[in-house]
Amino acid sequence: MTNVWINKNNDEFNPSGSTEEKFFLFNLSDKKNKSNVKTDMEQLWRRFGLENLSNVNEDFLIIASSIFCADKRIPRKNFSDNWTRNMRLFIPVLELEKWNMVKKELENTIGFLSGDKWTFEFRATTSRFRGDKKNTKNLISAEKYDSVSLFSGGLDSFCGALTLSENEKNTLYIGFREYNLLTNRQRELFDSIRDSYSELDSELLLFNVNPFAPLQRGERIEKLPGESTSRSRSLLFIAGAMSVASVIGKETPVYIPENGFIGVNVPLTDSRTGSCSTRTTHPIFINSLNKIFKKIGIENRVSNFYWNKSKGEILEEHKNNAVFKQKSHRTLSCSHPCLSRYDKKRSDKVVTPCNCGYCYPCLIRMASFTKIEQDETCYNPLYQLGRDFILNHNNIQGRASDLKAVLFSLKRYIKHRDDSEYIRSLLLRQGPLVSEELDGYEKVYRQSMEELMEMMISIDNGLIEYAGIEEFGIDE
Repeated sequence: MTNVWINKNNDEFNPSGSTEEKFFLFNLSDKKNKSNVKTDMEQLWRRFGLENLSNVNEDFLIIASSIFCADKRIPRKNFSDNWTRNMRLFIPVLELEKWNMVKKELENTIGFLSGDKWTFEFRATTSRFRGDKKNTKNLISAEKYDSVSLFSGGLDSFCGALTLSENEKNTLYIGFREYNLLTNRQRELFDSIRDSYSELDSELLLFNVNPFAPLQRGERIEKLPGESTSRSRSLLFIAGAMSVASVIGKETPVYIPENGFIGVNVPLTDSRTGSCSTRTTHPIFINSLNKIFKKIGIENRVSNFYWNKSKGEILEEHKNNAVFKQKSHRTLSCSHPCLSRYDKKRSDKVVTPCNCGYCYPCLIRMASFTKIEQDETCYNPLYQLGRDFILNHNNIQGRASDLKAVLFSLKRYIKHRDDSEYIRSLLLRQGPLVSEELDGYEKVYRQSMEELMEMMISIDNGLIEYAGIEEFGIDE
């Protein structure tokens, strides 16, 4: 088990037990020489003219940040199966009794999200996180807003903002600031919506948490590479959104707009247990998180109003919207939109950031645009989908791995298309669903697979032959 100690303001490192145990330390202090976590989370309440969040909301933000730091800096490859990490986090909280009450539920919920085994050791603190300053300029007026929504700059969150705007919601959007190029794109997309719905109150609030290499206590010092998966990042987004929602009002809803196909996260192959995408909007995760909120006294709730829609169906709703027509191609669905910077030496047509066109989220994106017969997205021009692309990038973790997995899942779907019981068994692999969820997700799964098939047929380039699919047709 890997031990991770979190210091909130001061160095409180004092573990019970053997002093020979290995520990990794993250210091959240804003004292630059003592902190190895760069963050501006305090803007989540200072922008409203407040010194602090409520105790329990501050705790949730610190917990989510702690999990994210460990997730980003403890590599999966150091563990026996190269995936499932076993980590114990020592986290300071203001409401010790409340968090100990939901300790096991939280461990299971975060384990479902990230695919790891977590143990949380909470300890009491009275120290407030950066509660020594109150902003007086450039303030946000909380009473203007009635909802909070995540805004990543992706296609689903962009469409979600259009849906909320069409429904005349005054929404405060929360985003994560990671790279300047991505931040610029987020603001460009948000500004296009705000300008088109100027009669509504809207604001985009970005924040960042960037953990550097952890300090190490123990006999042996390890050189740790970073971890690229960061499944828990969405928990940090949610914690930021919940912080802001708690300031606006105790019942202010928090929305995570994401298509149901990505949300239900069916494994593409028998050996890939949903590793292509996160489980952020899976009903098991959302329901578990909302139950925890209720028990600890947080009244805001998280929901996804796109849970029963495919990505193509979401685009169908907005394809005639002027903002959608103008800016949808500028959204970024890609799992690595800045990776193209390494390809610029090979072609002056490559831009950064861009959608690569071959990762799983990009494939779902392409299929959804195929459904509405309009796609002006700038994909990386160096990688054209087809049989040759697979043969040229055919190593285990190569560029073609997601495409091969999607082709396998399509072949499996065609074989079992008429077997509702089998389809439902796939949907239940991540965990139980109630009847309404199962009905909705079966519809979404079938619709999404049909969209993917239509895209593969339109591309072809030897893909159908490579997949060994004899009957690759779409029902008329």
